[in-house]
Amino acid sequence: MSSRESPPAKPDDAPQDSTALHVLVTGYGPFLNFKLNPSWLAVKPLHNTTLRTLDASARPIHITTLKVPVTYASVLSLTPGFHVRPPVLPEPEDPDFAQSLAPTGGFDFILHVGVAGPGSMRVEKRGRKIGYNKPDTEGKFCATVPTDNDGDEDGQDTVKPPSALGQVGSVLYSWTNSLTAYLKMPLRGFGAGYEQFPEELFTQVDSEGLIKYLKETGFTHIVPSTNAGLFLCEFINYCSLAEAQRAASHQGSEKVTPTLFLHCPPVNEPLSTQEVTDTLQKVVSWVCSQ
Repeated sequence: MSSRESPPAKPDDAPQDSTALHVLVTGYGPFLNFKLNPSWLAVKPLHNTTLRTLDASARPIHITTLKVPVTYASVLSLTPGFHVRPPVLPEPEDPDFAQSLAPTGGFDFILHVGVAGPGSMRVEKRGRKIGYNKPDTEGKFCATVPTDNDGDEDGQDTVKPPSALGQVGSVLYSWTNSLTAYLKMPLRGFGAGYEQFPEELFTQVDSEGLIKYLKETGFTHIVPSTNAGLFLCEFINYCSLAEAQRAASHQGSEKVTPTLFLHCPPVNEPLSTQEVTDTLQKVVSWVCSQ
């Protein structure tokens, strides 16, 4: 038997519809003790499948999936391509996951999925620009960010306090500030090329409306969050939100592609992979119906 991952669900055999919406869903690759990342296990069955919007038009929604390596360099090199028109995606390791339909007008929605701890799925509202002091799976750190105290031995690098909406993460900010001051670690995050973007970016998706809809369908293991962990999950979240704005600006458009990050738990803690996949389908259909 081949060691290659099992193929995704078969694509819809219906002819391509010019009114179809196009969605990219990403999951992450191996990470720590996850040889098969639960996020990718839930995402990959969606590849080259077609859903429908929830309104009367029932527009087709074609889904493309992509597995992203858990490295800062991969996120920085791949994410801008998600948002250009037409999108630029890398060749997948497995040809079964090749992109079959290239949306010349770009993706209509981009959904990123990553794994967190046991418990409910989390709708991440916010991405932060700095504070990424953990090494990735290759043992590498992201770039340092210049501060006003660079070159001052008595200066302390500090992280900007969170907004009112982000007070949930205030303890983490305090911890980051204290540890940075103690070890005099450099601030790390988004530097060159991202100077014009603010310290925090927020999803344009109506997360509260999405959660309400999911609960109405009977799915209750879903909560909002403003603390995605300041690691690769939050890193791709901020990067994608920024690149969505950059792409809209370059196109001279006021419409920014909706971008969202969801955290899922490890398999069967408490949700099965199928339950997460089913929920992702609901998320895609709901967002594309707004």
